[in-house]
Parts: sequence; structure tokens; C-alpha cells
Amino acid sequence: VLVTCLEFDSFGRLYVGGQDGFLRMVTFEPDFGLTNDPGTNADEMRVAIVSSPRQQMQRSPVLSLDVSEELEMVATAHANGNVCVHSTHQLDPDVKDKGRNSIIGTWNPFNSESTARSVKFVSGGEGEQNNLSWSIVIGGGNGELWMQEIHPSYIPSANDDVDDDVRASIASTMPIFKENSIQQIMPSHDGPILSLASRAGGILVSAGQGGVLCVTQLWPTPKALYGLGGYKVWIGNVC
Repeated sequence: VLVTCLEFDSFGRLYVGGQDGFLRMVTFEPDFGLTNDPGTNADEMRVAIVSSPRQQMQRSPVLSLDVSEELEMVATAHANGNVCVHSTHQLDPDVKDKGRNSIIGTWNPFNSESTARSVKFVSGGEGEQNNLSWSIVIGGGNGELWMQEIHPSYIPSANDDVDDDVRASIASTMPIFKENSIQQIMPSHDGPILSLASRAGGILVSAGQGGVLCVTQLWPTPKALYGLGGYKVWIGNVC
């Protein structure tokens, strides 16, 4: 299987996206690397549900992923334009029936046929109950940038006194995205957006095949701050 993207979290779990459309979470034994038997354990599940009826039974390659430990989520961007959001709690090997309900939301903002080439969780301005609001940003193969806000019920800091199981039950009855929160971030890039980076306060950096690095303030409304051009080759990654 061709590996297309990967990311570690602070617990040492490795999330891997593949050309076959699967998301894998690889966990390591505490003595990994100290013995001849690393004892790695990989759990996989299908994460791409193609929206086109004629392709409904096909998987779509994972092109990018992002892990949010604060939200206990992983977002995967797919070649068919979809972004899938997974609960890392359901991907945990110790959870009974793991993976069965790990996909908690999907989104495809593109009107035309385009890949979802990059994806990023971004924390920004103050939201409901004085906690930070969170959004997911998608960079398209067509150069478009889109963002949508995550529903407050899915943000742990909004319910600090609520048990995890109760919070999960509450969230399961809510759409993952906040209603009427879709926004297109302008200007678009000239070519596929290959990489996204963010920092607290809603600052987003986007770059790609067009050779321009853009810095955008996302809250309270998206506003372009800088466009750094002059690169003779396309930009493959920013962090």
C-alpha cells in the first residue's frame, strides 16, 4: 500500500493515510525499539464514502490528514473532494467495537470536481461558553480554500464538567458542523493547495503549486494578511 500522509500525536500513536483510502492508527509497545520484536499493532478502517452514486462502492485515496488532540479528532482529505472527520476515541484499540462509528462527519464544499488536497483544524476566536471556537479548513486541488465551524457540542472545553461518555452521547445527536458556518477563504490559490499550517488565534498559512505562501486571519471573518510570492518552484509543505 502506498502511504500518502502520516502524523504522530503526543501519545506516540501514528496515523497513516493510504492510497487505498484507509486510515490506519499504529500503536507501539512501551519497549518498542528495545527488543527484536517491536509488537506494533495497526488498526484500519475505511474512511472515504464517495458522494457520487456511481462510485459509492469505491474507496478514494487519502491525500492529507490532520490530528487534533484537543478535539480528539482526525480529519482526512480525499481525492474525491471529501473530508472525513473521525473520533480518535473510537479508533482506540481498547474501545469495544472500535472503528464502527469512528466517522462522525463528512464534508465536500466543491461545486466542481476537485480533490480535497489538504486539511487543517484551526482554533480561533472566543465561541460559546467562553471556549475557543474550532473550524476545519480544506485546501482544494482547484486552489479554493473553505472553512466550516465545528459545533460547540464536540468541543471538550465547552463541557468540562461532563463525563466523556455523556459528552459523546450528546455529540452523537448533533451534526458535527455548526449550521450556516461555511465560508470560502479568498483569494484562491493558482493551483492545488498542497499544505496548510495554523496557530492559535486563527492564523492560517496556505501554500501550494502556485508558488505563493498566503497568511490569513480567520476570525472574526477571513481576511488576507500577506501573500509571499517569487518562489520559482511550487511549495510542497509548510509547518
